[in-house]
Amino acid sequence: MGTHADRTSGTTPGRDFTAASRDALVEALLSAGPGRPTLCEGWNTEHLAAHIVLRENSPLVAGLLFPPLARSLERRTKALGDSASTPDAYQRLTERVAAGPQPPARLRGHARTAGLSGEISGRLKDTRAARKAAQATNLLEFFVHTEDVRRAQDRWAPRHLADDYANALFAEFTRRARLMYRSEPTGVVLARSTGQRVVARPASRDGSSRTIAGPAGELVMHGFGRRGHALVLVD
Repeated sequence: MGTHADRTSGTTPGRDFTAASRDALVEALLSAGPGRPTLCEGWNTEHLAAHIVLRENSPLVAGLLFPPLARSLERRTKALGDSASTPDAYQRLTERVAAGPQPPARLRGHARTAGLSGEISGRLKDTRAARKAAQATNLLEFFVHTEDVRRAQDRWAPRHLADDYANALFAEFTRRARLMYRSEPTGVVLARSTGQRVVARPASRDGSSRTIAGPAGELVMHGFGRRGHALVLVD
């Protein structure tokens, strides 16, 4: 995969970057195809797609935070992924990723009966609060999983990210940085290539600290544990 511009490379005022990130993830999944490796240990592309579908549509997603449900979620993710190992089944699964979260079937049926499904859904998706919540929840997740697919393939190269998209990524990332680096033995300063600097963890008692420098997307990958695949400099 060579260096290229994609839907996250444009600059449009008020753009919904979460939607653009979902598009990029779907594009990466389709480009790789089923049975291809990812940076997520034990997951091929079809398992990563299954993870997204379950994360947005299954109550088992509580297993991400609630350990007693984690094994059930893991089994369901593997089963759904394994069922999508053929090209046609994989295509259908990625279409579910593209479609995003869906209301339960009984609610869809009720809305159709009332003749309001499209109107209500459209209005909800267009509200400012809904867009903000979606960005906070999914922006980083979709970016990282897109790179989980891309960087596990041969001849990958970094994407050129539009400035406003990179700014949105970095803003969301820095809100969580202290949590992500809380276990580091030294202080951590994130130094973006634009010159921005953010303290993710204060210096340790002996004053030791290190600086992790790179573009916004690479700092995100480092913070999310993809350290062997993040193009950063650590000083």
